[in-house]
Amino acid sequence: MGPLLRAFRQSAHDTAKTGGFGKLTGRRGGCAPGWTRAGARTMKRSERHHLKENPLATFLAELSETNWVSTRAVTGAALVVGALIVTGTVFGWQQYRSSRASALLASAMAIVDAPVAATDATDGASGPASSTEPGTPTEFPSVAAKLETAVPQLLEAAEAYPSLSQGIAARYQAAVALSVLGRTEEADTQYQQVMELDGDGTYARMARLGRAEALLATGDYDGAITLLAEASAASATDGAGLPRDALLMRLGQVYALAGQSAEAVSTFRQLIDEFPASGYRFEAQRELNTLPQPGDG
Repeated sequence: MGPLLRAFRQSAHDTAKTGGFGKLTGRRGGCAPGWTRAGARTMKRSERHHLKENPLATFLAELSETNWVSTRAVTGAALVVGALIVTGTVFGWQQYRSSRASALLASAMAIVDAPVAATDATDGASGPASSTEPGTPTEFPSVAAKLETAVPQLLEAAEAYPSLSQGIAARYQAAVALSVLGRTEEADTQYQQVMELDGDGTYARMARLGRAEALLATGDYDGAITLLAEASAASATDGAGLPRDALLMRLGQVYALAGQSAEAVSTFRQLIDEFPASGYRFEAQRELNTLPQPGDG
């Protein structure tokens, strides 16, 4: 091959790579359209390949992805820590309230359980007879004095924490104390609140009986009978609460006090039939013997 031919072929090869083949063909405007597009496609692919392998772009992309992952991790950790802080705060507050309620109840019950002076124990005098520490009486001159001192503290605990078990217990004890003091209307109010706050709890069941006794003390026989009948029915249904034989015994007695002899006889007989081994059986039989029987003229 001559030098001229070799030079021509090399020039054609170089020109094709640069898209300048038109100079050899003599065409105005450069190479043919097909060759131009091919060259452009080649350059675009080359540029894309070059960009794809650009180390700076790769680094920036990796850095961006790393920052995104790190941001998500930090955000997730912050949410977890925040949730733990909130949970811990709520738990700590609940523990504080429970501890405070227990302390108030214990302080009031220390008065309820305090001894009464052996002399003149039934006297209505107020105030403690002796004390080892300020505010902590060891002895009271009478039961009335002791309970009059205890009631305000019991109600303080009840009002401060009405929905906590300690508050409900304090309210029930206050109602009992008020009943003993003869303040039956106040006792009735506190018993009602215990029943509302405690639902089907033990204190609500006992409050129902306490309220029945408070109503009985005021002469409201119908109200007392209704509460005792409800308590007896609930005990028969779920087996919870106070013993049903005790409830039937008291219900029969209230029927008798109300002059409803037929209902009293029926209730006492129910007790004897359903609970033949009950400790109330003989007492119920004695009550029956004092009541007119059905069919008696």
